[in-house]
Amino acid sequence: MTDTAACERLLARLVAANWDDDEAEDRHVASRGRLAVEYLRRTAAWANALGVPREWPFFGLAVALDPSVETDSVWMERLEADSGHKLWTLSRKVVTDMFRWASLGDLPKERFPELDDPYEPMIQLLERGGEIWPGHGSIEFYLGSVPYRGIADRLSQSPLPIDPATLDALDEDYRIRSEESRARAAAQRAADSAPPPTREAQ
Repeated sequence: MTDTAACERLLARLVAANWDDDEAEDRHVASRGRLAVEYLRRTAAWANALGVPREWPFFGLAVALDPSVETDSVWMERLEADSGHKLWTLSRKVVTDMFRWASLGDLPKERFPELDDPYEPMIQLLERGGEIWPGHGSIEFYLGSVPYRGIADRLSQSPLPIDPATLDALDEDYRIRSEESRARAAAQRAADSAPPPTREAQ
């Protein structure tokens, strides 16, 4: 049975995401990096549990769990219509499986209660600034990049907190450090361009 209510909840979150918000992308660079890292850890754990480690990091996780799960294109159609945004290839692939996963309802947690929700980090990553795309062995997003590394490395990684307060704190710390760095660079440029002192000044 398809969990339509879970799919509706996911749709509402994704429709409200900052798909075309340059300011949000710039403001959330640090937290989106944290979310990408945690996404890779969680999906590695699921790929390992389901016996499909070679398919990680981007694969049909819901299909691996339940090969009978259906792909209902209406969810993607509604997302793009309601958000006014057409998803790029990698985002479309991931979001398609998000809807399949949501349609499974409580089945994943019943079968693997010890594992965290694999897609929550990615949902929040999209909410905080929109699209992702593939790099050379990395997840790419505006102003950021996170390497896949090997699945063994991600399996050994400790869980990272992704609650809103922690994510906001990361972004604020990044903002402060970025402003300090820009200020130092501006001061250095000013010092470099200053004329040499005159003989009278000496």
